[in-house]
Amino acid sequence: MNVLELLTSDRPIGEIVESFQREFNAVFVRSLAQKAEESKNLPSLAQRALAGPHRFSLQSFAARGGKRIRPLLFCCGYLCLGGTDAQAILNASVAVELLQTGLIIHDDVIDRSLERRAGPTMHLLWQEYFRERRYRARYAGEPEHFGLSMAVLMGDIASALAYEILVRSDFPVERRLKAVHTFSDVIYRVAFGELLDVDLGMRSLDTLTEEEILKVYELKTAGYTTEGPLHMGAVLGGAEGHHLALLSEYAVPLGIAFQIQDDLLGMFGAREATGKDEGSDLLEAKRTPLVLKAWHDGTPHERATLERVLHDPHQAQQELARVRTLILDTGAARYAQGLIAQNFTKIYASLEKIERCLGPTAARLLRQVAQYIEGRRDYKGAVESYANTYTEHIR
Repeated sequence: MNVLELLTSDRPIGEIVESFQREFNAVFVRSLAQKAEESKNLPSLAQRALAGPHRFSLQSFAARGGKRIRPLLFCCGYLCLGGTDAQAILNASVAVELLQTGLIIHDDVIDRSLERRAGPTMHLLWQEYFRERRYRARYAGEPEHFGLSMAVLMGDIASALAYEILVRSDFPVERRLKAVHTFSDVIYRVAFGELLDVDLGMRSLDTLTEEEILKVYELKTAGYTTEGPLHMGAVLGGAEGHHLALLSEYAVPLGIAFQIQDDLLGMFGAREATGKDEGSDLLEAKRTPLVLKAWHDGTPHERATLERVLHDPHQAQQELARVRTLILDTGAARYAQGLIAQNFTKIYASLEKIERCLGPTAARLLRQVAQYIEGRRDYKGAVESYANTYTEHIR
């Protein structure tokens, strides 16, 4: 299937995304299998870490889920600049999914996460490998350290492969070099976003501002979910600086809105929807606009509750229902939904300039993608379900 023709077709956007996911997944698996084949001179463990049915392989880990929004936007960026080589851009888009894979592996280490996409995180998978091999521990906590060490290396391998795919992609050399430069800038900005995020997680709520949290969202989520992929694809299509600035007006608010949607999902979503424990963001003490708003508008007793659960994962697990209720009662959930709406207003306003500069096809395609993300049912259903249950309970 020609994915560029698919993206410009008259089919409903939901069908387009599903078809794109199938096409991309096949290319992704093929790419990792080819790399494993090229690595025959390496030990068998290295080959198994790349591809195959082993739970700890990059192929198996990445195949467990994911919306493939990043490679989709990568291809959209290329198409917006008039690109026509469907196979070349689909092959190159594997790079951005590998980048995502490497980043979430590292993110799970930083956050001490236990689940990702309804399964164990990479560092837990390697802990299982340690125990299955019956390695002898030299120090206390050796299986845990082994798992963390291997996960850090797996994240590095994913990023290195992503670079290689871009460098070897079937585009003129000057465009490939620009794409690699853009890719490097994404990693640089995301790393600083993560650094700021970790620092915010150590601070009390009374010292935080919403602007600081949203800056993290701009650097992290927009960096590797919306703006970065869109820019990389556009550069391979021949984009110049003014094109990228125009696409940023669309992509940055899209990334921020996407993250706030995930904040609501992380607070109210069931495990089936998130692939993680319920209230995972609370367990990881995430500083979000949702929590900050609840703290500012809460009573002294409610503020004390929030501070307590953010500093004690056990308390967070015990008091999840109470915190959810608090967030509804203070209007923080409604406020977060308002922030999402504000960002979508900016997104749709940016499309007027995009249409003037890049044409109606680009504007139409990006509008459809925005509408698809705006219409996500996972976070909306999670909030509505809990709110309805809460309302029934207090009657």
